[in-house]
Amino acid sequence: MKIFSLGLDQLTINDIRQAGYTVVMQSTLPDPQQASGHMLIVTSGHAEISELRELREKFPDTLILYFYMERGVRGYYGIHLTCEELGIHFLPPRSTSSAIIEKIRLVLMEDGDERSNVLGVLGSGPGIGCTSVAGLLAGRIAAAGKRVIMLGMNVYDPGYDRKTTTSLDRIRPKLTGSRLYDEDFAQLIVQDGYRYLPGNRDYLSAQDYQESEMEYLLERASDNADIVIADLGSVPESAAWYTGMRKSALRLLVTHPKHEHRLEALMDLAGHMDLAPHDFKLVMNRSGQEETVSPKSLALRFGTEIFLDIPYYPMASGRLPLGKKELAQADEKVRALLAAFGYSPEIKKKGMFI
Repeated sequence: MKIFSLGLDQLTINDIRQAGYTVVMQSTLPDPQQASGHMLIVTSGHAEISELRELREKFPDTLILYFYMERGVRGYYGIHLTCEELGIHFLPPRSTSSAIIEKIRLVLMEDGDERSNVLGVLGSGPGIGCTSVAGLLAGRIAAAGKRVIMLGMNVYDPGYDRKTTTSLDRIRPKLTGSRLYDEDFAQLIVQDGYRYLPGNRDYLSAQDYQESEMEYLLERASDNADIVIADLGSVPESAAWYTGMRKSALRLLVTHPKHEHRLEALMDLAGHMDLAPHDFKLVMNRSGQEETVSPKSLALRFGTEIFLDIPYYPMASGRLPLGKKELAQADEKVRALLAAFGYSPEIKKKGMFI
């Protein structure tokens, strides 16, 4: 199958070709008969929203991918809806070359050979406990004998109160220049057996990060760890959040039963990234407070499952002060999580490891 491209830059086309696809660059729309049975990628710079219906009618037998390139979350919900109604596949504004390749594979129902060891932790609101939950899991996975790196990818909150020599903004020049080395990860903060990169401290640069930089960070971290935990925070509008969501093999959504309306908005946003509710597991943090809906009912409503249910700790700050019972439950979940990543941890039974 050929892929006709109208509007993609040369670097993106080269990446698609390296992925094994035949790409034909176009300066204008191809002949409909020539494109019949093939794929056509068109950017918003070469096809206005008002022209999509005409485009669909002109290419009835062609798989069409519409790449909407205007940045910002607010603007493209209606455009995505229009594409769905017309049978046109939609690419959101932040799509990098790897995201486009993943979309092509999805449309063609091909299995990608890329395996991810990234666990994404995001939240339904600021202060819900993303960093605390991510740190808890990082420590328990490290205790199971795995090399763990936790990345602070919440560009609006460093997630670490003390001043450090390393953080996301401090390594920014190395991300921009693709110059991260193994020794850079060896110099990360060590706590509870895992290595930790605190998030961004330079608030003015929060929106300056690029998706390619975040992809590179995840790629290099994955080379230096068995499991990478990405603390994505609760503010979607950033390159780090978008890339972490897309690159994670498993996604844990930290929430509270009171956040039902926030969950609904997040699930809508995830749908624009080809993610469904079953692609998330819920972590109920601070449950036990006055609730309008039970955690189980909330999970059933959105079609997802509860991964972990954490009691309410009125004086908790930073690390979660879990008791023995809660830690044992967390370790059971960690064993299942490691199995999902392809690891088979030893289980002690009657004094013996099996």
